[in-house]
Amino acid sequence: MVLHIVLGLLLLLLPAGALYLFDRSLLRTLGIAVGRMVVQLLVLCLMVWALVKFDKIWLSLLWLVLLTVVSGVLALRRMKLPIAKFLLPVSAGLLVSALLVGSYLLLGCLPAENGFGARWFVPVMALLVGHTMTALIRGLSTYESALRTDRQQYEYLRGNGINHLHALWPFVRRALQQIFAPTAANLAVMGLYAMPLLLCGIFIAGVAPINAFVVTLQLIFGCLAASVIALVVTLWLADRQLFA
Repeated sequence: MVLHIVLGLLLLLLPAGALYLFDRSLLRTLGIAVGRMVVQLLVLCLMVWALVKFDKIWLSLLWLVLLTVVSGVLALRRMKLPIAKFLLPVSAGLLVSALLVGSYLLLGCLPAENGFGARWFVPVMALLVGHTMTALIRGLSTYESALRTDRQQYEYLRGNGINHLHALWPFVRRALQQIFAPTAANLAVMGLYAMPLLLCGIFIAGVAPINAFVVTLQLIFGCLAASVIALVVTLWLADRQLFA
């Protein structure tokens, strides 16, 4: 094991050597990034090991809540929105979408004897939250930016007797377009490069090829559904903050 770790670390000599020759100022940045990644990966491995070992539903749910809160903080930092103001709507959107779609997949679609066992619950929920966070960053950023720059359009619709919900439809449409346009364009690329990694994990778990194909499709469709739910819940909960 130690020899394998050392051989793996030797791969860093190539990028480190390239930076040493062409841009030594980035060597420190690379070292910090690698060190941070190693620590995060170690903590993640220990956390997942504990979840699978103890396999308690309350522990898995607590992990999911923590995951959505951390993801909400990271998403808001990426969008440069106030964390204190929008953390609850964003985290709630991620949590509700993951629970609804994840429960549907685990209990009704995936070939899991114990759908809420940690071996299935953790990877499915992590995949849903990860994809949904990326989509929500695009959608919420577009919605907030459009609402800020085209506020007159909203005021015009309201002035003509349109209620608040219908006056927001043009902005919601832009947010949904920003979620699905890149996703639709990247589906073919996902099938060639990203999804094989997921398939390999499913094969390692002992799932038959045809079942792995079906499971992968269901997870992709689940990610798309969760993105819509997360956006709707987040916009509904953040409506007051956006118009404050």
